[in-house]
Amino acid sequence: MNKFVTASLAVVASFAITGAALASPKCTSEPQEKWLSEEVMKQKISEMGYKDIKVFKKTMSGCYEIYGFTADGKKAEVYFNPVDGTVFEKNIDGEEEGAESKENESKEDESKEKDD
Repeated sequence: MNKFVTASLAVVASFAITGAALASPKCTSEPQEKWLSEEVMKQKISEMGYKDIKVFKKTMSGCYEIYGFTADGKKAEVYFNPVDGTVFEKNIDGEEEGAESKENESKEDESKEKDD
């Protein structure tokens, strides 16, 4: 019974880790030597108007990620390209913008064009 519980927990943990890694977009495949330093990136983020940053981290998928607030106080989860500091994808108070949402919008536009 103990082996079964341990094995089950290991499977659940691996899915949780895999799920978290899959949730992050791939911002760059450039080596970390080409990334902006964390200090420079934090300064750029501040200049963009993000504040009260609760989390600043490197993702396993090649991004800098923050959890904080916009200048007007909205909750923000933002992924940045670490090479040039541009916003790759963001979720502001539940409204997603970025690579995936733009891709979905273009697919919707193509679908509408076919219907016309």
